[in-house]
Amino acid sequence: MLLRNLTLRNFRNYAGQDIIFNPRFNFIHGNNGEGKTNILEAVSFVSYGRSFLGSAEADCVRFESDDFDVSGVYENEIGNLYDVSAGYIKSLKKKTIRLNKEKVNRYSTEIFGKFPVVFLSPHSLNITYGNPAERRKFFDMLIAQTSRLYLDLLKDMVRVLKQKNALLKNQLASKAYSREDFMNLLETYNKSLSKLSSEIVYRRLRFLEEFIVYFRKSFGFLMAADDEPCIDYDSELFDEGKPMKFQVSGIPAPDEIKRKYEDMMKLRSGLEISRGVSLVGAHRNDYLFTLRKKGSFTGGSVEFGLKNFASQGEHKTFVIALKLAEYHFLKDKLGNSPLLLLDDLLSELDHGRVSKIVSHLMDYGQIFLTATDLTYDNELKRFYGSNEISYFNVTAGKVKS
Repeated sequence: MLLRNLTLRNFRNYAGQDIIFNPRFNFIHGNNGEGKTNILEAVSFVSYGRSFLGSAEADCVRFESDDFDVSGVYENEIGNLYDVSAGYIKSLKKKTIRLNKEKVNRYSTEIFGKFPVVFLSPHSLNITYGNPAERRKFFDMLIAQTSRLYLDLLKDMVRVLKQKNALLKNQLASKAYSREDFMNLLETYNKSLSKLSSEIVYRRLRFLEEFIVYFRKSFGFLMAADDEPCIDYDSELFDEGKPMKFQVSGIPAPDEIKRKYEDMMKLRSGLEISRGVSLVGAHRNDYLFTLRKKGSFTGGSVEFGLKNFASQGEHKTFVIALKLAEYHFLKDKLGNSPLLLLDDLLSELDHGRVSKIVSHLMDYGQIFLTATDLTYDNELKRFYGSNEISYFNVTAGKVKS
């Protein structure tokens, strides 16, 4: 998949801008705060309808304006063109997305996953440094792009969770129901939530079984062979609520997971009622990142959790490997190449690591790279011809090519 061009109107610090992209490599450079990342953020709106930074639409409207519009033209592998636009009106709090000039009524059905994009930015470090919600969000977005059923399961789980939490909160605050009616309603929601959670967890584990192969291959390219990365699934289904690492091998069937959830919900029912919130389900799970290093003195190995014990360089390498694996996984599952957007990727990396990454980028499709200067230009020219690189200088919301 290629993004041929992009048009921005009243988006962030851009009053109006038309950009024609190179099908291979697009080098976007300029000082910090001039609007480089804003271009990538606009791409995220025309790719999957929202900011890859998690920003609210209202925050993307240019100062003293009431609305913004971004649009782009995609071209697939057989030459078909898709005109995608996203707009937002602040005063009405209304977002509109159009595909080939036609309004999209159900984005998740009509567009989501159609124009795959992989973003790698400093914000991506939240995957390893951040809370469990950041890791669930990363993997859920990845799995959902390849499975409409998984996306529907997530949406259903969110709906049931809202209903159950509203019931628990209202009962705690005002005893809105008799105990019998309340317990009957709670049991109904627990049955739905245990069913949905079991299906989601099962699919997450099956996904990890495949994804770990992609991930270890990407990680092995970046790091020494002595370092072995691991991703485990952390659930509280066993040992009476104590966290347990789910090994990818020997994945339990959905029915078995469902029975565990039903038992756990009964076990923790009193605690949920007293706190007024749901404490059991797939929404409480986490992904555990670890590194196993061979001991230099003992000849053995040591394993440590990435979040609390890894260096900043190890965090960054782990995230880069995750994102490169995401690219290849999406490419294989969707049958087309995602765009690869790299925001400030090469800063704070040594020259050898930069050279290795740049050489590896030749294996990818259309690439967008932001940087504050042209320091890596000569490195890029070692691997790309002059007609394969387009340069865009960004100054105060103006792009010059």
